[in-house]
Amino acid sequence: MLKIGVTGIFGSGKSTVSKIFKNFDIDVISCDTIVGNLLRTNQVKKQIQNIFGKQILTSSGPIDRKKLANIIFSSKRQREKLNSIIHPLVFEKIDKAIDKLSKRSKIIVIEIPLLFETNSSKDFDIIITVSAAHSIIKKRLENKFSEDEIKKIWLSQIPLKEKIKKSDYVIDNDGPLHLTKLQIENIIRKIY
Repeated sequence: MLKIGVTGIFGSGKSTVSKIFKNFDIDVISCDTIVGNLLRTNQVKKQIQNIFGKQILTSSGPIDRKKLANIIFSSKRQREKLNSIIHPLVFEKIDKAIDKLSKRSKIIVIEIPLLFETNSSKDFDIIITVSAAHSIIKKRLENKFSEDEIKKIWLSQIPLKEKIKKSDYVIDNDGPLHLTKLQIENIIRKIY
C-alpha cells in the first residue's frame, strides 16, 4: 500500500486535487475534514475554550473558526497551544483511517496542509505539493478572506518553494481544471 501525502500552501488547491484523486477511485483522507469534526466534539471544544475563552464561540455554541483563525495566525504561541491539542488527535484519526482502508486500498491519499510543518514527511511513500501562483491564489480566496488574513496564514507555513523542493511530484494548479486532472492522471500512471 502506498501512502501519498498531498500538501501545499493555503489556497493552492489541495482539496481540488484530492477530489480528483477520489474521482479515480483512490481513497482520500482529509485533515481539514478531521479537524472540522474534532472542533465539533465537546471534549475538544472545552479544551480550546479553556485556552482561548468564550470569545471563540458563536452565539449558537460551536467554535467560530474565523475568530479562532484570527487569534492563532496572529500569534505563534497561540498557534502552538492549539496545535498541541489538535495535532495528536488528527494523527490518531489518520492512523485509524489508514488502518481501516489498508485492507482494501493499494493507494491512500492523505491531504495534509501542514505535512512538512509537522515533520510528517517520513510517514509517506510519496509527497505531492500542489502549487499555484500567489496572485492566482489571492484571486481565488478574495471573496472569503482579506489579503491580510491570507498573508498571515502563509507566514505561518513553510514557503511553497521549500515544499516543492522536498516533494516527489508537483501539481501546477494555476490553469484550468482539466490540466490539473491530466497531471494527476500522469502521476497515477507512474506510481501504479
